[in-house]
Amino acid sequence: MIATDKGFTLLEVLLAVTVLGVVAAMLSLSLGGTLRVVAATEQQEAAHHQAHTALRRLTADLASAVQAGEIAFTGQAGVDGAEGDAEAGELLRFVSLAHLVFNPAPQRSNEAMIAYRVVPDADDRHRLKLLRADTVVLPGIDPEAAQDDEIPFLLADNLRAVRLAYLDREGREYDGWGSEQEAADQAEPRPLPAAVRCTLEFWLDADSETFQAFTTAVLVPAGLIGAEAADAD
Repeated sequence: MIATDKGFTLLEVLLAVTVLGVVAAMLSLSLGGTLRVVAATEQQEAAHHQAHTALRRLTADLASAVQAGEIAFTGQAGVDGAEGDAEAGELLRFVSLAHLVFNPAPQRSNEAMIAYRVVPDADDRHRLKLLRADTVVLPGIDPEAAQDDEIPFLLADNLRAVRLAYLDREGREYDGWGSEQEAADQAEPRPLPAAVRCTLEFWLDADSETFQAFTTAVLVPAGLIGAEAADAD
């Protein structure tokens, strides 16, 4: 018997290389798609977690808001960072009994001035950060001056926009509530709103301009009671 060592022809080699290339391309596309799905899922989970934490904190603060002395409830319409030209600014300021205690020493007051601020991300101005400051209101101490020394903590980042709306007892909606000038002009601070609606928009993919929005509406009991008392008078 004569053994023959028959090799592959050029056509067979080319065919094998082509099939291998097609299989590799399909695997690459499949892997790329899987990675994109995983990344999108992680972004959605991160957005959901941050939204839950931030809105729960805001709900607790607003539900315990009170009318206190000369510190008026002031609120803005919100900030949109989609165009990349947003400026840092204060969104909300009010007095609340929902003070977060970090110092175990006895507190001389249960009231705290709460301020929510939005600042653009230093690396990408299309992305916003939501910050919260909490300053105990003490007799003889200007809370606004004291808050300048407070270091606000981060509630949420990777935000596209923060939107706020304010409702009175009759259900009328406003895109702002009070102002520093209004508070200065009035003998008494404007009553608190009856409810506040907050929407947080988180970027999922800024390049494709996809985002996810979370909205909650918070009743402000002191605003409802204050309106009823004013009506009774």
